[in-house]
Amino acid sequence: MMSRAMKVRITIAAILAVLLLLTGLFWYFHVYTKTPDYALHSIEDALDRNDKELFLRYVNLDAVLDTGYDDFMRGTMDAEFGHSRETSAAIEDFSKMLKPAFIAMLKDAVDTRLSSGAWPDADPAKEGVDADNILTRIGVRDLTFQEISKLTQNDAEQTAEAEIVVHQEEADADFTFKIMLAPSDAGDWQVVSIQNLHEYAVLLEQARRLRIESYLEETDAITARHDQTAGAAQLRLYSVLGAGALGSQATRDMARQIMEQDILTDWQERKDELAAVSVPRSMQSLHQLRLKICDLHIAYAQGYASWMTDKNAATIRSAESSLRQAEVLEVEASFLVQRAKRSFDKKVE
Repeated sequence: MMSRAMKVRITIAAILAVLLLLTGLFWYFHVYTKTPDYALHSIEDALDRNDKELFLRYVNLDAVLDTGYDDFMRGTMDAEFGHSRETSAAIEDFSKMLKPAFIAMLKDAVDTRLSSGAWPDADPAKEGVDADNILTRIGVRDLTFQEISKLTQNDAEQTAEAEIVVHQEEADADFTFKIMLAPSDAGDWQVVSIQNLHEYAVLLEQARRLRIESYLEETDAITARHDQTAGAAQLRLYSVLGAGALGSQATRDMARQIMEQDILTDWQERKDELAAVSVPRSMQSLHQLRLKICDLHIAYAQGYASWMTDKNAATIRSAESSLRQAEVLEVEASFLVQRAKRSFDKKVE
């Protein structure tokens, strides 16, 4: 039989275990749940579970968007226009006018993310002011959470600051957001602002500018190389046509050969090289235009070569129509390229 002393020890151990359990539960529900660390992990949990109520309990969304919009826009303006007072003042006034509509659209986008688990889809070739393109502008779809690297609490000021490391895919760089937290009226800690959105905006705009410059350099080199090849082939074609007569089958065969083997092939290779280039979002319209120009030149070369064989007027009319369309689009593409380059020149100044 168990001795009385043993029974007393077991009873005391059981009581201590219960007390420890109750102490742990009290600490968790009455202490830990009222800490910044718990708030941050609750936000992460809310995003994972698409729990809007939980998210808004620990994020003061109105406050975050209000100050965040101003800081981000100032950073964007500084990156794009420098610190010119006149330019900054004019754009800042315009930014303030747009602020209510922008914040409303951002709140709708956050609501979509919390209800569906995904941000609204973006149309990279579209430049309108809507929630999709605002999200693209601020790069939120390209952010991947890495870690909470630091969390400090200031008891005297009743604030806390967390450093959240993310990877920004478009910039291909890590960035540390400085998140400010403060107690809510209900006693929970809430995220109330992001302190360094200005720096984030500058990082993003500079990375975008470098990508656009790289894209233009790469595609300009492709275009220049193929323009030289196509120009030489065009001279050979003119030489053949000048030396012979279109009524001669031998002349037509030589012209068709140049068109098929040189000019057509060169435009197909140009398109393949352009299609392989990594395209920044803001250059999507220009890039699609360039690919369309290639398609039209390919259609012209194919039609012209066919005309050398079938001698059908409808064939050459269709081919020349494709060429005229290509020439119109080339003017538009040149304008877009020059506009992009001028914007860089102004930023450098």
